[in-house]
Amino acid sequence: MSRAFFVDPGSEALPLFDDGLYWIKVKKELTAGEAKQIAQGAFSRLVQVGTKEEPSAAWDLNFEAAAFQKVLLYLVDWNVPDKDGKTVDITVSPKAKRDAVKALRSDAFAEIERVIDAYALSLEKNAQSGVTTPTTTTS
Repeated sequence: MSRAFFVDPGSEALPLFDDGLYWIKVKKELTAGEAKQIAQGAFSRLVQVGTKEEPSAAWDLNFEAAAFQKVLLYLVDWNVPDKDGKTVDITVSPKAKRDAVKALRSDAFAEIERVIDAYALSLEKNAQSGVTTPTTTTS
């Protein structure tokens, strides 16, 4: 069996809320670049702190931006309806997806984020349980 170096671009549908009526489709795995985008999503800017005599710098953190970044990167599709009951199409463009996610009610966004977090955690646990000890070779 060969080692996988690249991400499988597949997706998986996950139920929202308890009724199972609504779902989101998420990426099975993020690429290294996407994972780094999430990690960097909270850092908005470097700010100067301290005094003139003892200057120092700190990062200005924005956890809301990181949460939106994570949802936007994982989310592939959904069957979330608008006020008229028609599914909002988020596959048209990244802007359409971003606008739709930002227009969600807070509780709906929280549920989508919760489902994505639970899914990502389960992937991480599965990966950890399947980790093998690397072997070294000498030439």
